[in-house]
Amino acid sequence: MNYFDLHCDTAYEMYTQKQKLAKNTLAVDLDGFDAYERKAQIFAVWSENTKSAGDVYGDFFTILEYLKGQIAENSDRAVFCAEKETFAADDRRLKILLSVEGSRLIEKDIARLDILREYGVRVLTLAWGGECEVCGAYDTDVGLTDFGYEVVERCEALGIILDVSHLSEKGFWDLANVAKKPFIASHSNAQSICNHARNLSDTQLRTIISHGGIAGVNLVGKHLSRTFEDAEMIMDKEAALDAVSKHIVHFMEKGCAKNVCLGCDLDGTHPLAGLERVGDIMTLAGYMKAHGADDALIDDLFYGNAYRFFEKNL
Repeated sequence: MNYFDLHCDTAYEMYTQKQKLAKNTLAVDLDGFDAYERKAQIFAVWSENTKSAGDVYGDFFTILEYLKGQIAENSDRAVFCAEKETFAADDRRLKILLSVEGSRLIEKDIARLDILREYGVRVLTLAWGGECEVCGAYDTDVGLTDFGYEVVERCEALGIILDVSHLSEKGFWDLANVAKKPFIASHSNAQSICNHARNLSDTQLRTIISHGGIAGVNLVGKHLSRTFEDAEMIMDKEAALDAVSKHIVHFMEKGCAKNVCLGCDLDGTHPLAGLERVGDIMTLAGYMKAHGADDALIDDLFYGNAYRFFEKNL
């Protein structure tokens, strides 16, 4: 089985806890990826919203240095992919791509985007929480600022893929109305299944598809089902598998069979029973096979859709 995930917070947790990429007590490590043949993971660099934007910008370099050091220590098992040639190579090592979660670190310095691109960032999740100089998150009614439109234009020019997960609804439509290139929702679920502000409406999903983008389903309990706000429900393995598969199936029913992916948000959320670690995601594939999904569909959902998108858009 192959595996491609659009979002994990392991880089931050690994750095702050001084854990190793090869084997750790987190949800994501190289040992866990041994369960898969071809595999790719987008590592998000995130820092606390309580810090100043300048400190968050500094944290980016510190966390990235630690992550790249871990990749270097395991160069026989993992490779950092900043260019299409490395990403598309016939290589069974874990292919690691880099994103930034939240655009606060840019402040109002557009040149920082060029620097982030130089350091390997290929995806920018515009928002996380609250407001910044670029946009507002899902917990606000703030869209793109004037500077935010400049950020969109510069990212598209640089080849940095924009990510609408966490973005406000107004911000989503501001972006959709000006985007000239595909954009993604790296870790967002279906609002029709679970009415949470972090999730995507069917209209938003169709808009992402019409722009050539992809959407990754996450494993955040409160984004899967309102009943999962009861912590005991998250310990119910069957309920967890059923909830995740319902969001995937809903996306497929809305014409997203070639656009839906995984964006598990491992190490960024409380774990679901049976899906605590990266190697456990095979359980979800098995559950979906038992409920009628064939091998070709599983490969698309768990790897192929995301791989084809990045092969084309890196």
